[in-house]
Amino acid sequence: MHAITAAAIIALAVAAPPPPPIPTDGLFSVAWRRTLVEPFLLEYKPYEPAGPGVDPLTGMVVVATRDGYVQAYSAEGKELWYARLVGPFLGSPTVGDGLAIIAGLDGRVFAFDAARGEFRWMYRGREEFGSQPVVSGDIVYFATLEGTVVALDALTGAWLWHFRREPTGKFIILGVGRPSVVDGVLYQGFADGTVVALDARTGAVKWDRKVGRGSFPDITASVQVSKDRVFVASYGGQVAALDRKNGGPIWESRAPDAYKARLDGDLLVVITTRDVIGFDARTGNQLWTIAHEGAPMADPAITRGIVVVPTGKGLLLLDRKTGRKVRFITRGSGATGTPAILGKRIYLLSNAGELVAADLK
Repeated sequence: MHAITAAAIIALAVAAPPPPPIPTDGLFSVAWRRTLVEPFLLEYKPYEPAGPGVDPLTGMVVVATRDGYVQAYSAEGKELWYARLVGPFLGSPTVGDGLAIIAGLDGRVFAFDAARGEFRWMYRGREEFGSQPVVSGDIVYFATLEGTVVALDALTGAWLWHFRREPTGKFIILGVGRPSVVDGVLYQGFADGTVVALDARTGAVKWDRKVGRGSFPDITASVQVSKDRVFVASYGGQVAALDRKNGGPIWESRAPDAYKARLDGDLLVVITTRDVIGFDARTGNQLWTIAHEGAPMADPAITRGIVVVPTGKGLLLLDRKTGRKVRFITRGSGATGTPAILGKRIYLLSNAGELVAADLK
């Protein structure tokens, strides 16, 4: 059974119009597209928060959709396998090392053989998994909406350790960043405005630092990591660079209502509830800003000199150097989940459940 909101109950059951054609021009071309979800009766404003996951070796793409299905397609668009789960899913699937791993808000994690779709293992937790799984070596890591980081054996799904940040007792901003694992250290931000560095094999705390301040200090952006720094964006408006070794402050800038972030070389892109802001990662100086007029809930992506921002209404494409708007792509229903990028290929899941594979030129 699918949950129906009050708004949906009073809505007219009108068949959704077909999505508009996707123009092919000098910027990109459409390789293929597939409709994965048919409209539900009385469905009001379809919503797909989990973006696609792509295998970095084969280009296979795996998608978990709002109807509870997980589907896998080859890089050429051929359906490989599917599985019926429950969901819903807030984080994208992760594909790699022969596994496809999907975590749901129902507190369960599933692992499948990536090539054949055969079931491998299932882990049942007591909290809502809100992040994309992160695999490093033989361990897979997750973050929950309740402030817990969980580490499982990637081959068996066995629990290894967890770290929990106690709830603040206040209203928090929905969302959580995916764990960032670099050189045996896991970095994670929490709703109390703290970023913590943990030993990735044991969960032992190496350091913690309070970054977010104010009424809503939540860190819902994934912590970004460079060679010697970590970058943190808080909904309270603090954007900071910290020393990777000890969490010591290096610089701090302002971006009120910062929700998501992405590091690309010397550029730190921060998404707020109103703007996309580019910061110089070396100094913290603001380089450019542009209003997005959307409701972003997912991470941006950066490829081939283009910043790709899912705004809920569609994909906003910006020039990396100047922040200038290059294109806005919508499929009628918009796009909420983070697109998956491999080389020049971009996989986008629209809110209506249409998977599009497009190649940048």
